[in-house]
Amino acid sequence: MAPVTVIAGVGPGNGAAYAHRFAREGHAVALLARSEDYITKLTAEVRDSGGTALGLPVDLANQRAVGEAFARIRRELGAPHVLIQNAAGGPRGPFLDVEPAAIEAGFAISVMGMVYCCREVLPHMVQQGSGAIILSGATAALRGSANFGGFAISKFGQRALAQSLAREFGPQGIHVAHVNIDGVIATPRNLERLADKPRDFFLEPDDIADAVWHLVQQPRSAWSQEIDLRPFGEKF
Repeated sequence: MAPVTVIAGVGPGNGAAYAHRFAREGHAVALLARSEDYITKLTAEVRDSGGTALGLPVDLANQRAVGEAFARIRRELGAPHVLIQNAAGGPRGPFLDVEPAAIEAGFAISVMGMVYCCREVLPHMVQQGSGAIILSGATAALRGSANFGGFAISKFGQRALAQSLAREFGPQGIHVAHVNIDGVIATPRNLERLADKPRDFFLEPDDIADAVWHLVQQPRSAWSQEIDLRPFGEKF
């Protein structure tokens, strides 16, 4: 039976790249996102390329919906071996212009969504003594910049949870890692928005996916808990 990778939060950037990369390596991929149209499209693309994919529209901020989605994954594909937590929410803008409800909604998607997903995969991983949980993160998880308060709250929370899970479950054989993606990702929206920038200004989703695949393959004698990915010209 093929190993199962769940990608929580799938869009036309990193999420799609993760799906194609892990499917090429023989993983059955479960794709979770709110957009039913995009999930249907990406699932078909993965299958047309010879991979196994299950697309599930789900609100990651809804614990019951997440539980139902994972029950279907276990039923149709098997218990997940890898969870890539890619969902991110949180408003950007001047702090006094941001509604608290928007901050709360971003926290629910990013942090509580991660809590719900991790609670679904960890029991089987602990039982098997193996597994990987990868957080697709951002520099906002390390540094709260001006006008990024709402987003930084969510990313700090995700990173804090990843650190705690790594310390609790690493000794039980589960690799938990945070990937700090420092820069602008070459999504269709960003390429259009920053059309004046050269292509090497951006992080390429396929290259990010390659790094995450290699992170999942690390031997236990040399695990990374946190790695940085940024374009060669990015200031840091």
